[in-house]
Amino acid sequence: GDYRIVDTTAELARLVDRLNTVDVIGLDTETTSTNQMQARLVGISMATAEAESWYLPVGHQPRQDERQLDLETVAAAIGPFLADPAKGKILHNAKYDLIVLERHGLPVRGRCDDTMLAAWLLSPNGRGISLREQAFQRLGIEMTDTSEIIGKGRAQTTMDKVAIKAVGMYACADADMTLRLHAILREELIERNQLALYDELEVPLVPVLKDMEMHGVLIDVPYLQEMSLSIASQISQLEQEIYRLAGHPFNLNSPKQIAEILFE
Repeated sequence: GDYRIVDTTAELARLVDRLNTVDVIGLDTETTSTNQMQARLVGISMATAEAESWYLPVGHQPRQDERQLDLETVAAAIGPFLADPAKGKILHNAKYDLIVLERHGLPVRGRCDDTMLAAWLLSPNGRGISLREQAFQRLGIEMTDTSEIIGKGRAQTTMDKVAIKAVGMYACADADMTLRLHAILREELIERNQLALYDELEVPLVPVLKDMEMHGVLIDVPYLQEMSLSIASQISQLEQEIYRLAGHPFNLNSPKQIAEILFE
């Protein structure tokens, strides 16, 4: 595809001009960790059309002859698009990227489709729903494995230490494949009568879970204590009724004793 590294203000301006012409993008982040609350943002990739992606490096440890824009400059340029509720964003495992972006001053608003959620609804056993597997299954495209970029085992490194161009091509492909998969998965959801479930429950729940993970939840401890006492009372009553029906008390946690009561 036409994959570009946005490492100058001129190229950033070109990206902004292109964003002004589209209503939906494929969106992905590259980070230093799989923990979204601890990961540092390394770069952002945006697919503005099929086979057209841009990579914005912001957190690499630049090597000689490499350059990148600072996060503040990038955020000022693309932040309005990400925060525009009228612009659609398509991600794979959206909650992760949304948390990382918001933590780094780039809140995403509006509808955020999630190709991983769509793939999971179509295959609820959870197998084969990674972006790489979905691209191969549905597009016939073999994507670069993450281990080819950062290594594995003791030799594994993090994205910020890898050459910008290598990460850029990998990241652009992620955003590109996500954008391409969206329409295909949506058609399959329609065929399986699952589109309403996806549109009305799964997608709206993503920002709710994002906020819960970022900010935590309040627990009403006295209410839970009261509920615990109520349930304990109900359990005690049920136990007494079981003993009455059986004719004598026995160990309800013993499969052997239950088998004797039921069958002997």
